[in-house]
Order: sequence, then C-alpha cells, then structure tokens
Amino acid sequence: MGKLGKSLISILLLILVFISFFVLIENQDAVQLPIRFISMYDYPWIGMYMQQTLFWLSILLSVLAILLLIITIFYPKKKNNLILEQEQGSLKIQRKAVENFVLQIVNKEPFVENPSIKVKMYKKKIRIKVAGYMRKAMAIPEKQNELVDEIQTEVSSLLGTTENIKTDVYLENYRKPEEKNQERVK
Repeated sequence: MGKLGKSLISILLLILVFISFFVLIENQDAVQLPIRFISMYDYPWIGMYMQQTLFWLSILLSVLAILLLIITIFYPKKKNNLILEQEQGSLKIQRKAVENFVLQIVNKEPFVENPSIKVKMYKKKIRIKVAGYMRKAMAIPEKQNELVDEIQTEVSSLLGTTENIKTDVYLENYRKPEEKNQERVK
C-alpha cells in the first residue's frame, strides 16, 4: 500500500475516532464508568460547533461507506483460470500456463533481458504485464510494438477465440541497479 492510500485510510480512521469519542461522551450516562467526561457543549471554543461538525462528518462517512460497499460488490473478481465454453465442450486455461506461454515468446526477443510476466485474468479480459530490462537499440519502440502485437495474436490464437476475450499487454522497463564505486580515501 502506497503513501497516498495509507494517508487516506489514516484520515478516515481519525475522523471515525473523533466521531466515536463524542458519541461516547454523549452516551456515557448509559454505563457506569470510573471516569466522567464533561459534556461536549462545555468544551471551550468548539462546544457550539460540535453538533454541526458531527452531523456533517457522519454524513461524509455514511456516503463513503455506501460508495465502498458499491465498489466492493461490483469490483471484478480476479481469477486463476479462464473457462471458455463452446459447443464442443469447455476449455480451462490456468494463469500460470499463459504466463509461461508469454515468457517463451518474450525469451525469443534479444532486446528484453530478465523478463518477468504477470497475468491477471478476469471473466472476459486478460491483462498481461511484461517487465524487464530493455536493452538500448535504435529501433526499440518499433520492436516493442511488434512484441506487443505478437503476444496479443499468439494469446488469442492460444485461446482459439478473438471476439469474446479482450487481451491487454503492457511492457514495463526497469533499470539495473547501478553499482556505486565508493572511494576508500577521501
């Protein structure tokens, strides 16, 4: 999880703790506690604004909870295999098989060094990510486009269908870590 995700979750949790604290203060009479908090109206400078603040924060959290629920329900499920139904029968293709198939295609290309293949399968879509160190050459963009086209055509011919399954192929270039020569004498 990245810094942005952690920051957003932290902010939402702080708002939730803020609201929960004032709900606890207002309902502390329901239970006998060894400590007693003052009423939220008696806090200096914020007591008069607390009801409106809690109201709007509660609406914000309710809307966010409903949005997260809708996203959770309708988010596409990743699968480890793809089942193709046809009149003759069904074909089950596993994610690892597609990864190895694409790896064999990429290993034939001399301009990609140390390739790693990641495949995400959905019900009607396959997303293929090819990561590796791209060697520098004059016609690299053309070769990359040719490789992407070749992978797409080979995977669609492997599946035996072109109209039902959408195939996306992405190339990602990562650099080798450069060795740092440190001076022994300064």
